[in-house]
Amino acid sequence: MAELTGFQEQAPYDERIDLRTDFVMVYGLNDTTAERIERWRRAGYRIHLMTGISWGTYQDYLYGDWDGEQHWDDAQTVADGSPILHGKDIPYMVPTVSFTDYLVQKLRPILELGVEGVHLEEPEFWARAGYSPAFRREWQAYFGEPWQDPHSSPEAHFRSGQLKQHLLTRSLDRVTTVLRDEALRAGHDLRFYVPTHSLLNYTQWQIISPESKLRDLVSVHGAIAQVWTGTSRTPNIYAGRHAERTFETAYLEYGIAQDLTRGTDRTLWFLHDPIEDQPDRTWQDYLANYHRTLVASLLHPDVTRFEVAPWPHRIFTRPYLSEGSTERIGIPPATATSYLITMNALRDLDGRGCISSPTCHTSACCCPTPPCSSGGVPARRWDTTTGFRTRWRSRAGSCSTSPTSTGWRCRRCLPGSRSVRSSWRI
Repeated sequence: MAELTGFQEQAPYDERIDLRTDFVMVYGLNDTTAERIERWRRAGYRIHLMTGISWGTYQDYLYGDWDGEQHWDDAQTVADGSPILHGKDIPYMVPTVSFTDYLVQKLRPILELGVEGVHLEEPEFWARAGYSPAFRREWQAYFGEPWQDPHSSPEAHFRSGQLKQHLLTRSLDRVTTVLRDEALRAGHDLRFYVPTHSLLNYTQWQIISPESKLRDLVSVHGAIAQVWTGTSRTPNIYAGRHAERTFETAYLEYGIAQDLTRGTDRTLWFLHDPIEDQPDRTWQDYLANYHRTLVASLLHPDVTRFEVAPWPHRIFTRPYLSEGSTERIGIPPATATSYLITMNALRDLDGRGCISSPTCHTSACCCPTPPCSSGGVPARRWDTTTGFRTRWRSRAGSCSTSPTSTGWRCRRCLPGSRSVRSSWRI
């Protein structure tokens, strides 16, 4: 059975969030993981597992329960010594050898649980980080010289980005290679995937990513393009106006993300999120922006596999605001119907519904570690991506840009260039 649609969920099976997709990504590693996997399996799902590669509920590592040593010096740290946190006691981690070995050991028990795929999400290193003791040691080991303040010069900032990408790539390679080898020796073909934001979004948010290296990792079988309202509504500048452009940004994000697997036999899913991480918007806002990202993804007909939702429990069991009211309510029936019909239709989309007609190609070119080129200038506001100066008209698919080191441009205007191509059938 093809794994065309799936979702990620940390809650146990509940008929209210039974979306009837092909697979479920059971989220997180804790004492309930085995039980949650079994309950979802009994409900008829193929089982994958998802956890963070750069952050997670890894307090047993931080506080020394794993090896008797505290490891807060492995946290990604800014110039004033503060750790960058994803949540309480959940710092973004420097992917040291020690932390990588911990992840291998933490994941090893899933080899006995019949999991078919493992998703190591969001390998991320913040551009403003680079001050922790662990990172300073890694600098010495990689460059063979004492650590330099990443923001002391453009060269130091660029080299810091190179090291961050190297560390993330090394960690992913070791985790996937070791565990896949152990699975194969046990007669189990375990597959690994990397859910990740687009390079456009990582540049806007100033995060280093190893995306350009993923194609070289032989034990990685594909990716999930994590594009959703939360990334695509990030304001950018067009025609001198700073504003949200959810549809246009999502279209470009989905387009550049296709380079994660283009030209390979690896699998790529596009993510949709009917809600988003910001809990104080209205049902009407969530639905409108869901439609914008959904349509943007469908304008890329080469990808017909989808993660239809992260966290269905927060969609179908939590209350949110409604326009004109300060009261939080559960999901309106018409909204729930719209979401569910769409999710079921996506399951039937594989290879069908693509329009055959003339194609205009828009392209997005991006440095593998885009924030490296900023020189670490903190005063500059990061809009769109590094170096982008764009003029884009969506009608009839026409687009043009000023020539820059990174940018997007109609492919017919840039013959022979190496770019990430997005097909827009018109």
